Amino acid sequence: MLVRASLGTLAVIGEEDVKTLIRPGVAYLLQYSEQGCLAGCLFCAQSSSSRASKDLLSRVIWPTVELEKVVPRMARVFERACVQSIIKPRFVEELHEIVRTLSSHGLRVSLSTTPVPVEDLELFKQEGVDYLGVGLDAFTPELAARVNKPYPFEAYLDFARRAVAVFGRGRVVVHLIVGLGEGLRDAVETIKRVYEVGCRVSLFAFTPVRGTPMGGQPRPSLRYYRIVQVASFLVSRGLPVERFLDLDEACVRVDSLEGLEDLPKALLTSGCPGCNRPYYTESPREEPYNYPSDALLPTARDVLLRLSCGAN
Repeated sequence: MLVRASLGTLAVIGEEDVKTLIRPGVAYLLQYSEQGCLAGCLFCAQSSSSRASKDLLSRVIWPTVELEKVVPRMARVFERACVQSIIKPRFVEELHEIVRTLSSHGLRVSLSTTPVPVEDLELFKQEGVDYLGVGLDAFTPELAARVNKPYPFEAYLDFARRAVAVFGRGRVVVHLIVGLGEGLRDAVETIKRVYEVGCRVSLFAFTPVRGTPMGGQPRPSLRYYRIVQVASFLVSRGLPVERFLDLDEACVRVDSLEGLEDLPKALLTSGCPGCNRPYYTESPREEPYNYPSDALLPTARDVLLRLSCGAN
């Protein structure tokens, strides 16, 4: 069966002769279709609305490989595989086959999919999926419609809620893309809703890809992205966002580090266990939106100095 695998994943298992500066934390796989995805999301290279190469997802190259050929080598160096779906005829049936193949080699499986019936979720769990990703992406119903998501905003949240009943609290991860046009208050309110239904948040920075309808739009500023990361960090710990953040000025309103010594962890890649998505949204030459490793994080004081109210 043909699938796509991230270039970094293939480099780790020796399938591609590419040097990786940061090792992927999991094996990243993407369903294959020569035409890409039938959905028309305006920001996605896989989308039917895109003229970009179908070898791309965000800024990462995803070569086509035979699943059965690469899985044994993946299982020797990775503990987990992350499978990302696309919409195409019989894609759910194919996902079941992919999951069974990965599980048969001892890999734990994270699956990211659009809404599917609960019966399929229960079967995925039996087959070896222990974390589920939900691509909500947009922070508001209006934005979801504007970027042409295939399902309404509330349908994704309802699906996430049903998935929690199957996989358990904290094992459903809702993907949100910062920089599609939302306001900071919109971002905070949606993050709160996600945690209220028992899910976790995985943040991505909007990445313009040439050939997509949104390819000419700018990326979010690093400062704004950092503020959203901090907001998500606070919500995940049950802390009052407004106590630490000025949402109108988009800055951190703290005068000391008391209680926030682990604030730099807000800047780490968020997602399923082991996920670090190295250079998914930026070049290795740039400061990353999501740090792939604790060892690379700045200090709490550095974070606060850059994000505090009154800082340039």
